Amino acid sequence: MAITAIPIIPVETISGNQPRLFRLIEEATQTFKLGIPVAVAAGDGGVQVWVVNTQGPGQGGIAGISAEAASNLASTGLGAPTPFSPVTGLGAAAGTFGSVPNQASAKNIAHGAPLNDGRIGFYVPTADTLFSATFGNAGNAATPAATDVGKQYGLTLDTGGNFWYVDKAKVTAGTNTVLTIIKLDPRDVPAAGSRVIFQFLQGSAVNLLG
Repeated sequence: MAITAIPIIPVETISGNQPRLFRLIEEATQTFKLGIPVAVAAGDGGVQVWVVNTQGPGQGGIAGISAEAASNLASTGLGAPTPFSPVTGLGAAAGTFGSVPNQASAKNIAHGAPLNDGRIGFYVPTADTLFSATFGNAGNAATPAATDVGKQYGLTLDTGGNFWYVDKAKVTAGTNTVLTIIKLDPRDVPAAGSRVIFQFLQGSAVNLLG
């Protein structure tokens, strides 16, 4: 049975603190969804969709899991303010209308429209944060078992191209593994495509904490 994954989300921390959340400038023309692995572009530091095990320092190169959908910016960080300055650029994610008298480049913004400062948030894959994701095996839904706990697996984009799942078929350490299964998700009765709780391998995550 082909797999249809759901967004990856943080579910708890070992310390009991809140998951770490970063906001960095968004790379141009990104259309990724909430709950997918992202990377930081080496050239300009923009957040972009992760390409399996090819980005960032170290094996994996995962910067985090997106906490919101990308905005498809025309250029990297469009609207991002410089330090100690107001937000520049159009600055509105939606809701512009009409025109502003005597200001050809200005826009009317609908009341309540969210501002876009050119950045996007993502959960940092620290050793403290545990995430939940759909479980599968080489493109098919699979039933997680107690024997999967403690195993290292990789991530794969589902066949519909929407979200990523923990892939039991990816088991080559240092090549395609990026996480360790911590436990089965207690919210699910184990079945094909149910969820597991995992921790990112720190060698597969980009260290943004300094």
